[in-house]
Amino acid sequence: MSAADLLHPLAGIATPGHHGVRGDATLRIALPAREMVQVATRRGHAAVTAAAMRTGFGLQLPETGHAAAGPRATALWIQPGAWMVTAPWRGEGVLAGELHNVIGGHAAVVDQSHGRVTIAIEGAQVRAVLAKGCRLDLHPRAFGAGRVASTLIAQITCLLHQTDAAPRFELTVFSTLARPFFHWLGESAAEFGYDIA
Repeated sequence: MSAADLLHPLAGIATPGHHGVRGDATLRIALPAREMVQVATRRGHAAVTAAAMRTGFGLQLPETGHAAAGPRATALWIQPGAWMVTAPWRGEGVLAGELHNVIGGHAAVVDQSHGRVTIAIEGAQVRAVLAKGCRLDLHPRAFGAGRVASTLIAQITCLLHQTDAAPRFELTVFSTLARPFFHWLGESAAEFGYDIA
């Protein structure tokens, strides 16, 4: 394995194949390899940071509780003046370097790629699975495609992002808590059955 490869923290325990009951309501769980960079604007630099991201990176920073996708990355709102910018894994520090070049001294740019892990889950029963450990109202009227929230799921801090109306969710947690979180997710999804790609 080269230094540019990213070993997913769940690679050894997320066994590919079918798990839980068999039936028509099967869920799908995937482990996308992501670069994740936290961007926090410096005081008084919010407008210039947003403009630099728009013109230099092709990404409109989203409003409170939302995500915005661009041609190279997706930005997830995490708190006022701060976003998690994610992209498919291309190599150690690639996304962080690009963002630093674009917004330089206007915002803090911190690579979180090894400190966080993303788990994707989709299928008709995904809301029922997440509702077992999530306090948010996940009904489509309250939380639909493009919505983001930092919340507790199974008592673990999670950045929850509904990526589309399928519904498909991406759950980003700290790498050190990925195993217990994945265990909870598997237990919760077992009654519907799930496939790991």
